[in-house]
Amino acid sequence: MREETAKKILDKVRDDYDAIAEYFSETRTKPWPAMERFRDSVKPGDRVLDVGCGNGRAYQLFAGLAIEYEGIDVSGELIRRARSLWRDQLVNFRVGSALALPYEGDEFDAVLAVAMLHHVPSERYRLQALREMHRVLKPGGRLLMTNWYLWNPTYVIGNLWRLARTFFGKILGLTDLDYNDVWHPWKRGPVKVDRYYHDFTVGELRRLCRAAGFEMAEMYVASARDGRKARWLRGSDNIVTICRKKA
Repeated sequence: MREETAKKILDKVRDDYDAIAEYFSETRTKPWPAMERFRDSVKPGDRVLDVGCGNGRAYQLFAGLAIEYEGIDVSGELIRRARSLWRDQLVNFRVGSALALPYEGDEFDAVLAVAMLHHVPSERYRLQALREMHRVLKPGGRLLMTNWYLWNPTYVIGNLWRLARTFFGKILGLTDLDYNDVWHPWKRGPVKVDRYYHDFTVGELRRLCRAAGFEMAEMYVASARDGRKARWLRGSDNIVTICRKKA
């Protein structure tokens, strides 16, 4: 993917979430079951950074732990909703990009990236985002992610068609998208947008995490319904990743 194309998609991702923020926030009131595992990686007093925090719903995972929670998102509209939902002296929200996190190195005990990295176009920028998350983690700190799985059975037929269209489009010079890039329509509310996703395979995501300097702790495909490890035909929806910065 050319850098010009990637930058245009980055702008579109921001603008799309600003446009659908009200209705998107209504669908994101509680953490997904796959996120429950992340609570075990955080202890009282930790500093936690939520990259792509949306409306800040992940903060609920750590109720009672007295953590310092920092949320950042490219969408100003989602950050505005986060600030109205979570009023706590240990919580702070700001607008910013995962590609240039506005924090010093070695600041956080844990970084969350829930359903965020798959909205970052081009391998170059995905690796840049992971390196930024690695930079702001303390030695021994944990990165906790969920990302869309390419072979999710719910979307596999549609994804095969989209992948074939991208493959032949690249051959014919009709598209500059990367393989495994797809557009998924948002249909809730009056605003209709096609959201950009890069659907990952386990191998690709593992390779990127290692290239960014992380040590792998655990990676598995999980069901969105109950968050448990799943086989392909039993609702394999998201890749759950837990990795560490070397101590």
